[in-house]
Amino acid sequence: MSKKKIVFIFGPTASGKTDLACRALKGIAEIISVDSMQVYRGLDLGTAKPDREQLEMVPHHLVNIVAPDYRFSAGDFRRLAIKAIDEISSRGKYPVLVGGTGLYFRALEKKLIEAPPADLNFRERLYEEEEKNPGYIYKKLLEVDPEAAKKLNPKDHIRLVRALEIYHLTGKRFSEVTVDEWNTPSGSDYWILKIGVSLPREELYERIEKRCYRMVSRGLPYEVYELFSRGYDEKYPSMKGLGYSHYIQYFKGCIGYGEVIELFVRDSKRYAKRQMTWFRKERDVRWVG
Repeated sequence: MSKKKIVFIFGPTASGKTDLACRALKGIAEIISVDSMQVYRGLDLGTAKPDREQLEMVPHHLVNIVAPDYRFSAGDFRRLAIKAIDEISSRGKYPVLVGGTGLYFRALEKKLIEAPPADLNFRERLYEEEEKNPGYIYKKLLEVDPEAAKKLNPKDHIRLVRALEIYHLTGKRFSEVTVDEWNTPSGSDYWILKIGVSLPREELYERIEKRCYRMVSRGLPYEVYELFSRGYDEKYPSMKGLGYSHYIQYFKGCIGYGEVIELFVRDSKRYAKRQMTWFRKERDVRWVG
């Protein structure tokens, strides 16, 4: 069986990845979004989803596919991306994966552990307990799997909950089933061309500032308020995204209005820096910019 050819285009936020891909791939490819925020319906202005012109240029997949209260995971992404790759290839087009969520790229390229499906009721009980007693999830994992807990960020509730869920469903510790999880090749399914988008820091930061102000002027505060008024707050991963978490803090009275945009810009720049640190570790990348 011959390997499918796919392309990765990755880089930091606001670097122009989607625009580059759309202009270069019109008519020959379809894009699979590799963005942990663009999957959510209703989160539009703050997630830089492709606009109408870009959608007309190149079909996009994995955009607007789940509700804001769904806890979308790397496993969900891998499963849906593989399906999209097969569908796109069957139409004689090139699957091109574009985005800035490094973990999702890695999840597709590398093997994930064979783990049980999600237990949504168990997850919600953990999140409810965490809301009542902050730190509960991390302390619980320390009890059953201290080795895994020490390797995870105490604030990374998604991975902490998944570790507890695996133990709950299988009796196996997360640290035992994830040995070399990311070091095993995914097999012979794909030939991958990796293209990284990199800009000089000053240029990138200027683009980030302009994008943040543009999002606000187009109505991001109103979008966040609408979601917040429907019960979506930062207990959901969707609402922890840049811009959304900042305005929720404002609506809760935790920060002043003048601080929101300042923190939004600052944290967006910090996020871009973390993204580049991640992507610079990738091998066999053709960098453009």
